Amino acid sequence: MLLLLAVALNAPSTARAADRCVRLGLHPGGAHGIVALRAGERLVATCPHAVSTAPLTEVTVVGAGLAGTLRSPETRVDGLVGLHGLEASSLRGGGHADLERLRGRLETSRGSTMKVRVLLGIILISLAVFAPRRGVMGGPAAISASLLLSALGWSSLTLLAVLTLALALLPWRALWVFFPAYLAVLVLSPETQSLALLGPHPWGGGRFYGVSNELETLLLAPALVLGLAAAPLVVLTVGWSRAGADGGGIVVLLAAYARLVPRARRTTAAAAVVVLAVAFVLLDAATGGSSHVTDSVLHGHVFHDLWHRFGVSWHALTGAWGRGVVELLCGGALLWVATRRPRAPIVDAFLLAIVVSLVANDTPQDVLFWGAATGVALRRAV
Repeated sequence: MLLLLAVALNAPSTARAADRCVRLGLHPGGAHGIVALRAGERLVATCPHAVSTAPLTEVTVVGAGLAGTLRSPETRVDGLVGLHGLEASSLRGGGHADLERLRGRLETSRGSTMKVRVLLGIILISLAVFAPRRGVMGGPAAISASLLLSALGWSSLTLLAVLTLALALLPWRALWVFFPAYLAVLVLSPETQSLALLGPHPWGGGRFYGVSNELETLLLAPALVLGLAAAPLVVLTVGWSRAGADGGGIVVLLAAYARLVPRARRTTAAAAVVVLAVAFVLLDAATGGSSHVTDSVLHGHVFHDLWHRFGVSWHALTGAWGRGVVELLCGGALLWVATRRPRAPIVDAFLLAIVVSLVANDTPQDVLFWGAATGVALRRAV
């Protein structure tokens, strides 16, 4: 097993005895890749002994049968590995990634994160005010535009804006095409989502693939306008470990759909949410699926993980006064949605989902911001 531990635990004598070793930088022989480090992590090379703390570090892993570029189920991006993925026995070589191009795309996406958020925020808020029905379509439109640009290897923010506005003009029934197509992309080409301008942030060494809390919130209103008939498709897209792999999203969506059930059956539906969520994860694991969600349920860490997420969420809410002001404004917008009468059942379902998401997920800033923008659009559209 590859030994890649903290400096204090990684003795050179132990490293020399390992079956595989890591060299910083690209060297002849072995399999090459880029390691994404989280803030504060250190990558310890085992031959020769060296340390790197760079967020994106080029490495060569030397060992029997390793060649080409690295492949890891942890990232699902050819050539990209997380620090802990280097320790896994599932690490493989044989990829054909262009590491220079991969690094460029990762750095471009990282540098564009705030610009994309501001741009999309302006678009969705404007649509919510002036064309609310188009505002409901804004999330899927932005995701579709981002995926198209990613597939072409482009990163133009202007094209992202133009395509988002154009696709937002499509009728709501187009969502029946969007969700199956999105599911297919997540399963068959996870790199397309991972390297897109809008999506997970693989350069940070955290979530490498699938549906993030940001994307989950953008998809909430569109998922609800399709009604209960779309529930299996949407939950599969967001929660399946081979697709979105968003455990919090499973609970959020099931809670929202339960609210759409007729009042007489609502108590039964509420109890069914927990049963269905656990059953979904267990079935996923039984059929070979693997993600942080299946690991948490199978190893009994659910309550520990929820408490940890609560701590992360609280820090995110209170960590900076400027962010707090924005979140207060977003909360005010959601309060406006909640206090308008009459209120359609779909709006109640949306508000319930936002509350559940604030508990089940760990990025309240995303849930509140995108929830406010799409929630106002949904309230004015229905």
